Amino acid sequence: MSFSHLPLRASARFYLQHPLQLMLTLLGIALGAAVIIAVALATRAATVSFDRSLTALAGPMSHELRALEGPLDEGIYTELRLKSGLHQIMPVISVPLTFGDAVIDLVGLDPLAMTGNAAAPGALPAAAGVNIAALMTSPDAVIASASIAERAGLEEGTASLASIEGRPVSIRPVSIFPAAPGDWFGDVLLADIAMVQDISGRSGELDRIQLQLSPEAATLLRDNLPAGTELRAFDDQRQTFDDMTLAFRTNLAAMSLLAILVGAFLVYNAMAFAVVQRTPTFAILRMLGATPSQLFRRLLLEATVLGLLGGVLGILLGIMLGQSLLVLVTRTVSDLYVRINATAPDITVTQLAAVLAITLAAVLIATLAPARAAAKTAPATLERESASQDDRAGPGLLLTALVLVLSCPVLIALSGQSLITGFVALFLLIAGYSLLCAAVLRLLLGAMVHAVAGSGGVSLQLALRGLQSALPRTAPAIVALTVAVSATVGVSIMIGSFRTSVESWLDATLQGDLYIYDAREGKGLDPALADLLADVPGVQRMSAARQKSLRLDGEMLSVLVLDAGMAQSRHFELLAGAEDAAARLLREGGGLLVSEPLANRRGLSLGDTLALTTPQGIRNYPIKGIYRDFASSYGAAVLPFSDYAKHWQDREISTLAVILDPEADADTVQQHILALAAAQKLDLQVIFNNQISERSLAIFDRTFVITDVLRALVVLVAFVGIVSALMALFLERRREFAILRATGVTPGQLQALVLAQAALSGALAGLLALPLGGAMSLLLIDVINQRSFGWTMATVIDGSVVLNALLLAVFAAALAAIWPARRLAGGDLREALYAP
Repeated sequence: MSFSHLPLRASARFYLQHPLQLMLTLLGIALGAAVIIAVALATRAATVSFDRSLTALAGPMSHELRALEGPLDEGIYTELRLKSGLHQIMPVISVPLTFGDAVIDLVGLDPLAMTGNAAAPGALPAAAGVNIAALMTSPDAVIASASIAERAGLEEGTASLASIEGRPVSIRPVSIFPAAPGDWFGDVLLADIAMVQDISGRSGELDRIQLQLSPEAATLLRDNLPAGTELRAFDDQRQTFDDMTLAFRTNLAAMSLLAILVGAFLVYNAMAFAVVQRTPTFAILRMLGATPSQLFRRLLLEATVLGLLGGVLGILLGIMLGQSLLVLVTRTVSDLYVRINATAPDITVTQLAAVLAITLAAVLIATLAPARAAAKTAPATLERESASQDDRAGPGLLLTALVLVLSCPVLIALSGQSLITGFVALFLLIAGYSLLCAAVLRLLLGAMVHAVAGSGGVSLQLALRGLQSALPRTAPAIVALTVAVSATVGVSIMIGSFRTSVESWLDATLQGDLYIYDAREGKGLDPALADLLADVPGVQRMSAARQKSLRLDGEMLSVLVLDAGMAQSRHFELLAGAEDAAARLLREGGGLLVSEPLANRRGLSLGDTLALTTPQGIRNYPIKGIYRDFASSYGAAVLPFSDYAKHWQDREISTLAVILDPEADADTVQQHILALAAAQKLDLQVIFNNQISERSLAIFDRTFVITDVLRALVVLVAFVGIVSALMALFLERRREFAILRATGVTPGQLQALVLAQAALSGALAGLLALPLGGAMSLLLIDVINQRSFGWTMATVIDGSVVLNALLLAVFAAALAAIWPARRLAGGDLREALYAP
């Protein structure tokens, strides 16, 4: 055996003799990697789900033509196909069909456009065996993919009953073809366009016309669009989804990287212990001719192997964890952005390699300092000297820490609205504070030892001095717990402040006593309903609102169309503009209100104009006010009904706000309205304003469940680090503890001493976490949150957050020490006394 293999064999023998230390180290690395993998899986699945739904909508087409108001006239399809020479074109109309609990879209298409050569856009594959002739000649014929047929309980050739808005209809699958979920035509029922128009009562109407266009053809068509229509690119819809969810995905990614950061501390801790425990071995290797560079490289190789093993294990754990996080991410994206149904998480090889590279880089960086210490081992050093090592931070390290902390506000001030830079500043703050912690810990312990000297009990003095002497080994684990707990403090304060702000905003915004809307999703109210409700006893006045997606400055945005009555039933907290600007605008028209997120994202200010696309062309509207809004992070606007009515024939209402007489009983009025609705065969929801608040806050709480899970995982990583550090430390000091037992200390007293030292470590971590957590909360509220979602809020600190953080740190450290303490108290005394 060559000498070059001796250090490697020595490393392998060491870990075989210390399997528990190896397991805890690998587990810490794996947990950090698993969190990144799980977040990547969940966020990718959400994106893939949206792409899949868009694919089911678009298929091989690149654009769609829609009417700015109402349905499209099917004559436009004929004109485009015959007169404009566009052959890669498909007319589409769709209605929702209900089969028991399942709701599936029935899409009407031109069967002739679905035939032809297999390469034509919209063509079904010849192998599908689709009966196009039957589709065109049978009045109830549909075709379906196998997955859709199974979901709806359909059989080929057999008629089935479904319903459209409560009306029964009969359909009969004439072909069932194979298609994977998300394939073109794979997620809907297909029928001849005339059949869908007939059963839905929409003769001569289309929802959209899909086209496959080159960029040049798209530009030409836009310049010659039929009146009252617009051309949308499907890629723009994908980009909008990416833009909407970017901040959400970035926040999750940053939280997962925090787990890796905490894991790096415990890797450093584990490798530092491994170096101290093997100092005699390193000294012997030096005497046998090993050079410092050889020892340094061998330890880095050892860390590489650990990083790869831990990373692979983390990938496996992350895949299992990813399914749970997927449920939370899907629910959050559906609540906040667009409805998705992600069910099959997957991850690319590139992402796996990136996570493995990040994990390996963190492990190697954490190993540099221990590796340098191993390289400095002198050949004559034949015993470990952990207690004699000076833990004092050098001036260079303290200077680095101060530079990192002070660079944080400078970077924020110079970075504009960059979200990534905000997170970089946050991590610089964490890194700088972590480097300062060792010096602060030494000062705190020194002051505590001095305070109890001569006055405190022997047990307390013994615990403090033992903790002080072990600080070079336990400091990284304490710092890791500090960072984890500080994340809990910072995020808790941010969420508490956010929730308080949303609650206050809801209370101020919802000035109506009752709110009425159609119980059928996507359906509006007839304006005549307001006249019917005016005679209900107890109703003082009503105001109407219309939720509409309109194009403002080239992008589709949610626009709230309000009548003048809303000035009395909805409060706008204006951040820019005159106090009465909102009420005056709703009465007089001639402008827009824009939400704070939209103003921040687009850099808008009072007096700027936005171009609104109307059926008659582009109209410019000045911004009369910027209002606080937590309903949409992407941004929204308010348009007076008087301006909307000038350009759109649509008079449908989304919501009616009802203000009651002061002496009216709200429950009685609600029952009167529901009875009136039943008599008119209307399916209405009539809810109280506090119910809307409760539902909104429930969505808010659901949104942050995933944040709570990620925080718990970060604390779990830190917990593993504490267990690893305490286990290695107590094994290193087993002779010292054996001497205590030999001098009369009972096993119970020894366990109490060990647990006291662990609890003190936790208490110190908790105390150190409070300043860092407070600073993190300010960054999260005033920088990260504002740059991510565009809204501002006041900082609200709940005293329970501080208490919970201290209890969490103490409990985690004490819990981590139970097993090591039991092993020490129950070990063989003679073996421990004569341990090397």
